[in-house]
Amino acid sequence: MEVITSHIQADFDAFASMLAALRLHPEALLVFPGAQEKNLREYLAQAPPEIASRVHRLKAVRMDTVRRLVIVDTRQISRIGDFAALVGRDGVEVIVYDHHPASADDITQGTAYCREYGSNSTLMVEVLKERGITPTPEEATILAMGIFEDTGSLLFPSTRPEDCTALADLIRWGADLRAVSFALARELSPDQVDVLDQLIKNAYILHVGGIDVLFTRSESTGYVEDFAMLVHKLRGMFEVDAMFALGLMAERTYLVARSTVPQINAAEVAARFGGGGHPTAAAASIKDRSLDSIEGMLVTIIKKETKPRITARDIMTFPVITLKMDATIDEAAETLNRYNINAAIVQSKDAKVVGTVTRQVVSRAQGHNLGQARVKDYMIRDLTFVGPDAPVGEIRTLIIDGNQRLLPVVEDRKAIGVITRTDLMRVMHEKMARAEGVDHRSVQKKNIQTLMDERLPRAMVMMLRQAGELAASLGYNIYLVGGIVRDMIMRIDNLDVDLVVEGDGIAFARAFVPSVGGRCAVHEKYKTAVITLPDGTHIDVATARMEYYKHPGGYPVVEQSTLKLDLYRRDFTINTMAVCLLPQRFGELIDFFGAQRDIKEKRIRVLHALSFVEDPSRILRAVRFEKRYGFTLGKQTISLVHAAVKSGLLSSIPGRRISHEIRQILSEEDPLPGLERLQELDVLGAIHPDLVFNTALREDFGRVKQTVSWFDLLYTHEQYRAWFIYLLALVEPMKPKKIIAVCQRLGLIDENIRGILAARSRVNAMLRDLATAERKTPAVVVSALEKSGLEEVLYAMSKTRSQDMKEAISSYITTWRFYKPPVTGKDLIAFGFKKGRRLGEALRLIRDKGLNGEIRDFKDAMKLARRLFEEQEKAVESES
Repeated sequence: MEVITSHIQADFDAFASMLAALRLHPEALLVFPGAQEKNLREYLAQAPPEIASRVHRLKAVRMDTVRRLVIVDTRQISRIGDFAALVGRDGVEVIVYDHHPASADDITQGTAYCREYGSNSTLMVEVLKERGITPTPEEATILAMGIFEDTGSLLFPSTRPEDCTALADLIRWGADLRAVSFALARELSPDQVDVLDQLIKNAYILHVGGIDVLFTRSESTGYVEDFAMLVHKLRGMFEVDAMFALGLMAERTYLVARSTVPQINAAEVAARFGGGGHPTAAAASIKDRSLDSIEGMLVTIIKKETKPRITARDIMTFPVITLKMDATIDEAAETLNRYNINAAIVQSKDAKVVGTVTRQVVSRAQGHNLGQARVKDYMIRDLTFVGPDAPVGEIRTLIIDGNQRLLPVVEDRKAIGVITRTDLMRVMHEKMARAEGVDHRSVQKKNIQTLMDERLPRAMVMMLRQAGELAASLGYNIYLVGGIVRDMIMRIDNLDVDLVVEGDGIAFARAFVPSVGGRCAVHEKYKTAVITLPDGTHIDVATARMEYYKHPGGYPVVEQSTLKLDLYRRDFTINTMAVCLLPQRFGELIDFFGAQRDIKEKRIRVLHALSFVEDPSRILRAVRFEKRYGFTLGKQTISLVHAAVKSGLLSSIPGRRISHEIRQILSEEDPLPGLERLQELDVLGAIHPDLVFNTALREDFGRVKQTVSWFDLLYTHEQYRAWFIYLLALVEPMKPKKIIAVCQRLGLIDENIRGILAARSRVNAMLRDLATAERKTPAVVVSALEKSGLEEVLYAMSKTRSQDMKEAISSYITTWRFYKPPVTGKDLIAFGFKKGRRLGEALRLIRDKGLNGEIRDFKDAMKLARRLFEEQEKAVESES
């Protein structure tokens, strides 16, 4: 005899899994080990005979004849009733199909098919697909009931993508969703209403390590069905991180545990009471203990074993800016100013924390002419430390009650980070705002894994997961940053991968190359690396770093830092988002500086008041982003632009940096709004006094835009430099000497400057030749344009005001330049021509005749060639 069974108090997921297992083991009997939940009992009472008849009574099973036991939706031996006696018996094969995490009570004998999904029905669907078995529509409907019930209609935190995929398969196989809805509909009985009312009235919330945990209880004289469903209804009434509900029914207490945070594992808590389940959802049945003692033990477990949501390690700033004890007060002032901090750690020679020094102390010491005094003489020695796992409550007590401005986070008396009052205020503000239902503006975190799957190629997502797994194995944190994150949020295509590593970015890049192939180029000075994949794709890898500028417009000095400080050095808030790639946090979006808010409000905002002082080229970038995305510059940002222009900062930055930004603006789909904005902000004149964007140039840019847009619609896939064409238009009114001066200020290399001058000359020449030609035949047009590049021809087309010339150039671009004569040089040499000038003249004449339609095929071409050959022969004879 073969038997398929499940757990006591079987639900739809258990029954659906039993039916699926019957397709795998068609000779087996379906037998429940005990009672079923009310909804399932009612369904089976009204089910069609072909479904109900498959279930056999437990009494019909002769245990001594069972040779195969198939267990579904559980692997805990304590949950299968009398069938537990068969496990481990000689001659009995045990097969388990279960979706729950492992526990100490698990069956270890036999064969197990275990995958942690939201529903066991999902596992069974996968197994059926792997075996090539398609369930009937009736079976598909019951399997869908199992998935919907166990995942809360796909809304429980335990739901996995595989649950959704399995449900899609079931719908394709004929699952009736109306039948599913009818079967799962639950009207509350009077007893259930009473229990739910008790759960609501008895609910209280404890704040444990920054986590909100709800506890509640109810009492009934008899068993009340669907206690877990009542707890689920309760969840919708409270905004908490975890919930534990106890229901005393007769002589047994039922525990239902739910958790949405990794710090509380519901399955582990339930296991302490003999139960089990998932980390997010679990249950237990408890006998012979009072309700008060169970509740007391439960609260004690949660208080004692819950890990804090936020610890010192989570909010600390690192690496630590330190001073030696022998440093002078002036040196301390320089360090505080360089890193824009108000206090610093003081270390002994063996790198142990011995004190702190603040900006106020340093400033007052300098006021007393103590600049050369030693820091050790004036540092604060009376300070307290915390370890990296210290909870927020302890940190708050030390900083606020203890009035300690800077709190070192130490291991072995060595500082691994620091926590400031601002760090603490940010965490407290987030907590208060959440409690008040306010949209807080501190660190914004949400998971965008689904968005990544939607916007990025599958291979790229898999590669990013690989990167996260490798970083975790190396003890690093790794994040996807930059424009690709910004554009994902804005639903714009972007596949430029930039990674930031909290750790050694170069070491990570070198370790990552064997996994993805390609080669790695490193830049030790800036702590960065570029991985070039076999298909030519580039992955930029950077060590999380901070930077400071020794003088305005100069290149930054780079030092290793944290993600937050790395993002703080960036240009605008919209570019400061990051996505964590570590396996346990994959897809977590981190927003320290309100980037999502600025994107929503369509605003370009700098991170600090000295942003344009440190790098004035950011002004051009701000305008580019403003016009590309249809945003506006924030009020403070505009004020800072005006201050930077007025201070002459744009004249101090190297031309190479201006060149890059100007090219980017001129490469936009429509550069006209960007140039207008630069003129409005007086930026162009600040770069060079001869750079003026007036009404005439606006019209010229408009014509260039029309021309390049027309060409793009031809889809020839030819590469051209749009910025070069627009730059030709920008310098059109200037004389050569001014063109050279402006181009040099824009940072163009000599080769590009010569190219601009030569292109301008050729464009003027071709337009002059076309204008003076009596007839603009195809041959004449090709002769005038063929020596010019595509960029020059496009600019000439935009520049001319003559409609006839525009049409001629258009025909050249679309047709005439691709014309191939019906004969080649080899044909003419075979006919008798010799290599040399006359052969070239003959080919050119044949081409021109062909372009003009005077010859149509090989025969016409050879006829002309014969005449030309005879004329040449006569000319040779006459010359001799």
